[in-house]
Amino acid sequence: MSVKKAVIPVAGFATRFLPACKSLPKCMLTILDKPIIQYLVDEAVASGIEEILLVVGRKKEVVLDYFSKDVELEKFLKERGKENFIPQIQDLSGNAKINFIEEEGGAKGLGHAIYMAKDFVGNEPFAIMYGDVIMQGKKPCLKEIIEEHEKLGTSVIGVERVDWKDVPKYGNVSGEAVNERLYRVEKMQEKPKIEETKSNLAISDRHVLMPDLFDFLENTKPGKGGEIQVTDAYNSMVSTKEGVYAYCYEAERFDSGDKLGFVKASIDETLRRPEMRDELIKYIKSLSI
Repeated sequence: MSVKKAVIPVAGFATRFLPACKSLPKCMLTILDKPIIQYLVDEAVASGIEEILLVVGRKKEVVLDYFSKDVELEKFLKERGKENFIPQIQDLSGNAKINFIEEEGGAKGLGHAIYMAKDFVGNEPFAIMYGDVIMQGKKPCLKEIIEEHEKLGTSVIGVERVDWKDVPKYGNVSGEAVNERLYRVEKMQEKPKIEETKSNLAISDRHVLMPDLFDFLENTKPGKGGEIQVTDAYNSMVSTKEGVYAYCYEAERFDSGDKLGFVKASIDETLRRPEMRDELIKYIKSLSI
């Protein structure tokens, strides 16, 4: 079955970006002239997604307002002879249907946020995109994962190789290699010590899951920090007949939920803009570093 729905959790507190995120959801921080969430929606649509569910939390009104039609702003632009700006504020959903659901009872972990999407997903495979990571590549990263899912007919999670010293920073996957990019998962661990795993494959931020994930989430008990860890539910799925596969995607990952990652994402996006690229390079070369 083709993957047509995506779930994007955006309900976190974003403590690493205080005080900015005291009044602004992290997904609404801007990389140049677009908020982070716009990059994810654009990637989802380019990957064939037709319906998106945003799991929102505090300050949800900012996100809802962003995807709403702004008649007043359009009128202002017309009156000022700036009609050329109007297309930039229309069709922000890229013709995908945007749905919203508020996470009940505050943040209880990604597992809980994703479980909120059960009714939206129904009985079909769906995509998960985490709301603070921007992917750049020749092909949309989510499309890479979806194509692997369509070949296998089962759950596929995106992974990337990291330096061994960084293994304890991420969820970890170990498994049997099918080819140079694809693995059948044998074990998942949440931020293991280096000596506790035989793999440096880190769980990343684009996944395609079968709907039985919700059955496993329903029976997953709170783990570290009293939160429901989605990795625990994934681990339960590993032992099923269909299993879980991990795909090492080609796209480049920018963790815009991290301050340095946010700066790198901004620089990368600027270098992709022909009207700004040369001036940025010139400025960087002029710095006394």
